[in-house]
Amino acid sequence: MIHKTYFIKKFDKIIQIGKKSTGGRNFFGRVCILHRGTLNKRIYRFIDFFRRINMWGSILYRQYDTNRTAYIHAILYRNGLIAYIIAADFRNIEEDIFIYSGAKLPIKLLPISSATILKNISLFSIVSMIEIKPFLGSKLCRAAGTKCLFIGKKQDKAILKLSSKWQLHVSLNSMAMLGQVSNSLHKFNIIGKAGKNRALGIRPTVRGVAKNPCDHPHGGGNGKKSHPPIPVTAWGRWAKGTPTTKTQFAILRRRLYKKL
Repeated sequence: MIHKTYFIKKFDKIIQIGKKSTGGRNFFGRVCILHRGTLNKRIYRFIDFFRRINMWGSILYRQYDTNRTAYIHAILYRNGLIAYIIAADFRNIEEDIFIYSGAKLPIKLLPISSATILKNISLFSIVSMIEIKPFLGSKLCRAAGTKCLFIGKKQDKAILKLSSKWQLHVSLNSMAMLGQVSNSLHKFNIIGKAGKNRALGIRPTVRGVAKNPCDHPHGGGNGKKSHPPIPVTAWGRWAKGTPTTKTQFAILRRRLYKKL
């Protein structure tokens, strides 16, 4: 059997590409997004968000990815294809175990980190990496530690309960991964120093009253002063006291479910 490090060196360069930071500037070179700066060098690794190969594969190794909060797994399928996937909670997952990716259900009980359509998943299962619509790739529950509960079926829709108590109605033919996304302790990370934020591409945030009048409506004046009675953003919009949600969204929020 070929050693695992062979795949790491051979195929790592094929499924990754260099990523260039913009610093919040557009193609004219003008700043469009504030408080963005140059960050440390990153390599973007192509993730398989579809997983419709209908084949078993073994986990080669677990890896940290700089572009996302969760860990990723390198999977070697039986036909020789290698792909990166978002790793499930790896407390019960070890290397060299087999997982399944595909819409066809080979057995009734699939191991954690396998992916199949919601029609094949039993009720009250914890799922993640969910497609909003079939064949569009996973969009829901991709961040570290996220998950949702598969609580019911209604006609051709699956009812998913998120951590925010929302209930989503998605198609039963949408793909989902069994288990919770890995690195659930990410929310307890402490930045610790200003240099860490600069390495992540975050520049210091300056108050509006400390700026010049040409840069912010609150700027200018002699000495220290407070913001006006109705604070505004840098573009003149009211920052307090005005509703920021639409009426239709507020009605959906009272119902606590959305149909997608």
